[in-house]
Amino acid sequence: MDARGQLFEADSKQFGSSKMDIVLKEIERRPRASVVEIKITSVGSSVGSSFFILCSLRQLAKLRGPYRYIVKLEEQPKRNQMLVGFLGDAEESPASAGPEFSRADREAVIDLEQFAPVCDSMK
Repeated sequence: MDARGQLFEADSKQFGSSKMDIVLKEIERRPRASVVEIKITSVGSSVGSSFFILCSLRQLAKLRGPYRYIVKLEEQPKRNQMLVGFLGDAEESPASAGPEFSRADREAVIDLEQFAPVCDSMK
């Protein structure tokens, strides 16, 4: 998918899992952040669904940057949405992704590469 012209979308059904039905869709693109909407029809396993969401965010971060670090605000700007900020490195202030992240602390920063082994095995 071309990140520049089209908003990102990931569908759990592309992995052939019938138990999990989750669509993660980028609905708004900001300079250093994206608003994603998460539609969960069926969770499957909670661990599997969490990894699907994280791995989808990892794909999105690669398309946007490539970025390795993100900060996310759940239920922002509204319910079933997530505001994801993209950071250049682990030390960068979350606020540099946008003013909405100014209250986020260092613990909110996620290194997406820690999920690489799981994400890469999901293909």
